[in-house]
Amino acid sequence: MKRLFGILFLYALICSLAVAGCSRGAGDEGNAVLTIAQSMPTLNNPWYVLFANGSKDMAKELDAEINQVTNPESNAWDPGTQIGRIENLIATNPDVISIDPTSTDGINTAIDEAMSKGIPVVMSGTRVSTKVNVSITADNVQGGNLCGDYLGKRLNGKGKVAMILGTPGRDVIQNRENGFRSAISVYSDIEIVSEQVANLERAQAVSVMETILQANPDIDAVWAANDEMALGAIEALRSAGKVGTVIVGGFDASPDAVEAISKGEMHFTANQIPYEIGVRAIAVAVMIARGQNPPAEDIELAMSIVSTENVEEYLEQQQKLQRETIEKVKSEYGL
Repeated sequence: MKRLFGILFLYALICSLAVAGCSRGAGDEGNAVLTIAQSMPTLNNPWYVLFANGSKDMAKELDAEINQVTNPESNAWDPGTQIGRIENLIATNPDVISIDPTSTDGINTAIDEAMSKGIPVVMSGTRVSTKVNVSITADNVQGGNLCGDYLGKRLNGKGKVAMILGTPGRDVIQNRENGFRSAISVYSDIEIVSEQVANLERAQAVSVMETILQANPDIDAVWAANDEMALGAIEALRSAGKVGTVIVGGFDASPDAVEAISKGEMHFTANQIPYEIGVRAIAVAVMIARGQNPPAEDIELAMSIVSTENVEEYLEQQQKLQRETIEKVKSEYGL
């Protein structure tokens, strides 16, 4: 009899714990840990390292779990590869998926799949041509304008300029290139003597710049659509004994580029605020997961120039600015 009583007591205890567990899950949803999945092309690029760090820091600040994935380096910019990565993330059923896309059009099928399954999508860095909940980008046209205007003034309105272009098919790249062309066209005595693609990669930019120098040994300046290509151009200029004499500009304000500016090897870059974009991507993802309305469907952030004139101040302020960015975004979004 005692044994039967013991079994019945144990059974009752198990049932009561199960009910309590179910009760907690249903009644304390506000305390459940939010899960955010994040897909980006690569971490073998300083811009994406800063973006990833901003995302991780904000996730920690808001007590959210984040699962960050990249494409393999052999296919970092391949849309098909990113589609596979996103489909794997969809299978984990996160609360929100954050994506920095490899293409404006090329990953739409994966985005559509997530949206159709009720998983909100936050796009960052580059817009896509299909429906998402929110897009967060820097104003790349403005950034290109700032670069063109800075270079025009630095050249005193006269000289020969080469452009090193990024991977075709990404609106963010095309916007910055078009912005640069628009600003530089104001200077009638500045001629763009060469435009060549280096696919956003440093190694490709070395050989591209070598080709440009062969055809234009008297070039005055080169502007690249990202910092990795600008740094590749510097390597080619170094071999030609022209580092420091040819003005070099880039785009992103990556740590390597900022260091090159502080050394006098590079002269300017557009600050595409990757850390802030990462912070805002997670902040908006958390808002959506909590059932709150995001501040806008299309969030576009202003950019600035880091140059030889202000690089030391920029470096001194970085850690402080990152902390201030988190607090600023939390205050703006009521988090």
